Amino acid sequence: MGDVLTDQAARDLVSEDGLGQTLFVEAGAGTGKTTQLVTRIVNTVIERDVPLSAIAAITFTEAAASELQSRIRVEFEKKTLTDDPVHRQRAEQAIADADLAAISTVHGFASRILTEFSVLAGLPPRVSVLDEVASQLEHERRWDRFVDFLNNEPQFDELMYRAALIEVPLTPRFHGQASFKDVASHFGQNWDRLADLVGTAATGQLPPIEFGEFERAVAALAAAVDSCTDPTDKLFGYLQQIVREMRDAGAIVDPHRKVRRFQALHKAGRSDSKQKGRRIVWGRSSGGAKGKWSVDPNDVKDLIDGVSDALSAVLDDVSMGVLDQLMRLTATEVVNAASERRQNGGLEFHDLLVLARQVLRDKAEVRAALHERYQHILLDEFQDTDPIQIELASLIAATPSTEQPLRWQDHVVEGGRLFFVGDPKQSIYRFRRADIKLFLEARDTFSATGVGAVRLDTNFRTVPPIIEWVNGLFNQAMAEEVAEAQPRYEPLHAAREPALGIDHRPVVLGGEHPDPDVKAGPLRIAEAADVAAVIEEIMAAPEQWLVEDERSKQWRSARLSDITILIPTRTSLPFLREALAEHEISYRLATGTLVYDTQEVRDALAVMRAIDDPGDTLSLVAALRSPLYGCSDVDLFVYHQANKRWNLRSVTPDGLSDDQPVVAALAH
Repeated sequence: MGDVLTDQAARDLVSEDGLGQTLFVEAGAGTGKTTQLVTRIVNTVIERDVPLSAIAAITFTEAAASELQSRIRVEFEKKTLTDDPVHRQRAEQAIADADLAAISTVHGFASRILTEFSVLAGLPPRVSVLDEVASQLEHERRWDRFVDFLNNEPQFDELMYRAALIEVPLTPRFHGQASFKDVASHFGQNWDRLADLVGTAATGQLPPIEFGEFERAVAALAAAVDSCTDPTDKLFGYLQQIVREMRDAGAIVDPHRKVRRFQALHKAGRSDSKQKGRRIVWGRSSGGAKGKWSVDPNDVKDLIDGVSDALSAVLDDVSMGVLDQLMRLTATEVVNAASERRQNGGLEFHDLLVLARQVLRDKAEVRAALHERYQHILLDEFQDTDPIQIELASLIAATPSTEQPLRWQDHVVEGGRLFFVGDPKQSIYRFRRADIKLFLEARDTFSATGVGAVRLDTNFRTVPPIIEWVNGLFNQAMAEEVAEAQPRYEPLHAAREPALGIDHRPVVLGGEHPDPDVKAGPLRIAEAADVAAVIEEIMAAPEQWLVEDERSKQWRSARLSDITILIPTRTSLPFLREALAEHEISYRLATGTLVYDTQEVRDALAVMRAIDDPGDTLSLVAALRSPLYGCSDVDLFVYHQANKRWNLRSVTPDGLSDDQPVVAALAH
């Protein structure tokens, strides 16, 4: 890894150098990494005369891509006001090219590649992308057909019977239950890694169930019973009982019934706390005096464990055979589904990445064309980048070659072609293959081709006392772990100055509840009361709670709009709202989904549903009874007696006037 520059030197390099160097920027929270990305793109266009269309800026989410597009355009608009005619012309051209620029998510970038090179990628000319809802519905339909196929084909009869015996659900029987459908969903997000499972064809055929090990273990234990010299020994009586039970289970002729019996015995056993995961079907008993046995009683008890282990081994063999076949069949089904999507051009998000990578790997002309077009590739939020994404970027950035590309770690990339921004402490997408090890490996690989890794550690969001608290806490919580690829915490430095005479330290509210056995409800009430009391205290003396104004950069008294309450789940929300109302504190919910839970919106939706579907009588009556129209039950009864049916388009019934509440509401 190259030298880590000082923060100011790093910022100067990022801001002034444009994209002349390959840089790997490791930016901590609140250090303005997006600003640096915007500045670097704008300077590349203005100072180095690189067309905006020659830059690919890839970020992680649609929201981030939209923000990046907006901020870049704003900066170019500012540049049009410059006195330098050359810079002004380049800025105007960049604005004109804005719609052509590849500023998008990695999925959007991959879609762009596949749309342009659809024939070379083996796709139909028209490619569409299924959204998450459409993908989920298609997955549901395919899985139902697949399960029906397994149930209807005679060759899978034994497989399905054994799956039922060991209670492997293919489809959840109730909400939230894990099933093989979840396995299929996970496979769908990783279908490009299923070659080993698909490579060996699954026939659904299973070998006969072997009970020999169990029978031998029971026979050995039964023989050991004869070594007891005193039938009054407690262990002897216990063995008489369990050996009979073991023999009864072993005497069952039908293998399926025998497995079912084994399954019941296994469930009735207990977990061994000393050996995690081991199931004890028959205990060892507390008896067994050495003077009453011709052999060591502990050896006899070991034989009891041997029978339990043998029974578990039978169930394990059955389970492994079933799971192996089901996984291979499911993997084949998932890969076939991906192949069908490729043929019809209706792709899912993961398909975009896999197929774009494949066409870049296979087609030298595609690599050459994109290498020539995109002189610079920038990856934002790199801590959440997975191996496919980094390979896409490096295949385009690498010096074109007609040979089959090597691993991305071996790609030869010219200086300035790649630019990375990320913070390993903010990685949250490991389940999507994002890996800190990848982050570190890419940093060490690509920073060697430029000036090294640049670290930005100046935080612009808050003041020194809070940053010091964060540093102290995270320095302990985020210790470096080489084996787990957890980088050490890099302390931040505050750029803002604190207000004189104001204590900016974080405050932990509440404390332990006086009742150690307090229930969740009363505890949430107490927590909400604490929050409301602090807000009330702030508003009682706002001059003691200063806030730096974003526009004037001056410290001023606090306002209600300066206060944000963050809650981990909605569970606490009703208690919090009640406490705020009790203290007469005005507030608003800054989340779209919670708005739909309010009574006002539910009433409005009932009205719109009734208008949209005049046959929806439930929504119609709900709308009439809501506070929007305030029709009483008596009003509704009178109207229904006169009209006999609910219809939004009905004319005024005989005997009712136009000002009757229901008639007036329907007219409205």
